[in-house]
Amino acid sequence: MVGPVAHHFNNMAQQQASVRLGMWLFLVTEVLFFGGAFCAYTVYRIWFPKDFEAGSAALNVGIASVNTFLLLASSLTITLAIRSCYESDRKGLMRNLLLTTVLGTLFLGLKAREYHIDYQEGLVPGVFGYLTPHAKEAYEKERAVNPTLPETPENAFNENLKYALSHSKVYKGKPGEDYEPYRVQLFFMFYYSMTGLHVLHMVVGLGLLVWQMVLTATGFFDYSARYVYIETMSLYWHFVDMVWMFLLPLLYLAGPHTATQAMEQFQMAIGLGGGH
Repeated sequence: MVGPVAHHFNNMAQQQASVRLGMWLFLVTEVLFFGGAFCAYTVYRIWFPKDFEAGSAALNVGIASVNTFLLLASSLTITLAIRSCYESDRKGLMRNLLLTTVLGTLFLGLKAREYHIDYQEGLVPGVFGYLTPHAKEAYEKERAVNPTLPETPENAFNENLKYALSHSKVYKGKPGEDYEPYRVQLFFMFYYSMTGLHVLHMVVGLGLLVWQMVLTATGFFDYSARYVYIETMSLYWHFVDMVWMFLLPLLYLAGPHTATQAMEQFQMAIGLGGGH
């Protein structure tokens, strides 16, 4: 195999094996890192099934579905980048790295939009929550029927959740009664923390992709033996994609959803109408 060998390696084969081993060891630590979060979520999901179901029913499964296809497509393009590098095809390598970066950026853009929608709907647990205008209007109508209710709702998050679930076409429970709102807030704590960690790893991955494009432009990968660096980068990217494949069923599919609902939610998210 051709290509420069670092001074602390005997040959290129040893250098490539060391690069792969280093990445696999790093991914093992990442499995332990995410594994703890997944185990904690699973325990509470078993303890509070109806509460987690209610929280999941309020999520935007439309954006999550599109983001899943984006990540699957990015896994394909990063794999094609390995082949291009192995064949010393600089243009093909740059093209596939750029496609992977674009797909990852689209994922983050849609995820940011989803977070914004969640905030607009008041689905933020703890002291950061607020009563949305729609939920306030619904609460005032409920108070007009039942004057014993306090003038100000005790839990703004619960009122926002009640409004979101009452306008959901798939949730079969009774909003505000078939779940404990504080336990639903626990679900959203898992949702924001786990997806937030995933977003952080996506940002790191995009940074690595940009750096590899810079190296490609400078001729670093003209040595075909250096394809191993693209290969190890793809291992990290595939791992991030795999984490999302666990987050999707655990968070978004824990509650009832339909394909029609997903399409309406995505249309609403990009400004084409529809909604919860």
